[in-house]
Amino acid sequence: MKKKQTIVPHALDKADYHVHPGYSLDASGTVDQYCRRALELGIQEICFTTHYDSDPFRKEIDPFVQIDGQVVPLSAESVQRYIDDVRKAGEKYGPSGLAVRVGLEVDYAPHIEEKLRHELTRFDLDYRLGAVHCLDHIAISASNEAEEYFKTKSAGEMLSEYYRVLRRAVQSGLFDVMAHLDIYKKYGLGFYGEEILAGQSGLVESALELMVENDVGIEINTGVLRKGHKEFCPAPEIVELALEKRVKIVAYGSDAHRVDQLGEGIKEAYLAVGELRSKINPKSKTAAG
Repeated sequence: MKKKQTIVPHALDKADYHVHPGYSLDASGTVDQYCRRALELGIQEICFTTHYDSDPFRKEIDPFVQIDGQVVPLSAESVQRYIDDVRKAGEKYGPSGLAVRVGLEVDYAPHIEEKLRHELTRFDLDYRLGAVHCLDHIAISASNEAEEYFKTKSAGEMLSEYYRVLRRAVQSGLFDVMAHLDIYKKYGLGFYGEEILAGQSGLVESALELMVENDVGIEINTGVLRKGHKEFCPAPEIVELALEKRVKIVAYGSDAHRVDQLGEGIKEAYLAVGELRSKINPKSKTAAG
């Protein structure tokens, strides 16, 4: 599948490129409500990234969306309904100075790569955000599932498998950007402790190098801050490596699942990344990717 030109925000600190409206099963709020809130906050660009979870091994859990308060199967028709809703919002709010983009956060696994390649060609998207949420069909990003997987693996085994899948996602050609690069720390840090931070060394670098080779960027995701973490995702040390290797920081995203979470932490993360960039290149004056 040939990727179209990625639409990226013009002002990274005034854009939220990871937003889940009520179409995602775990989210609430209409597209219209998010757009109105964006204008209140002075956000200039918003990109909706409804979940696209299609692993047939999780058919009783994931492949659904919400439309008008009803849970319906994930399908070309239901996704198009979402896309149309966002496009209409773009027409409505564009004159007010809000650029409205449409994307999907696509859960990747190697066994569904060709399925995704076929399905994603049906949609006219501005932004394809890839994510690795599941290992062995278990969601390590979900509080009610993560420990089930962690109990069966050492920290090293978990990290090795995560980065194996992530590398495949990067090489697939399906995605513009990879979401929350070290999402395993969300619940893994509490389970494994600092061991996972030491164990990622070497694995992170190889993944970042593949991103440069395959023209895939990263996002700075502030959603983990709501889970009690003190650092955004990926962690500053990974962002510093990414900057050194010239990986594109394409966007910042709050990973909002409620309207009141929109834009949370983005300005702070932008400034923090700017400091990292200045550390690497003292002449740099911007955190743009």
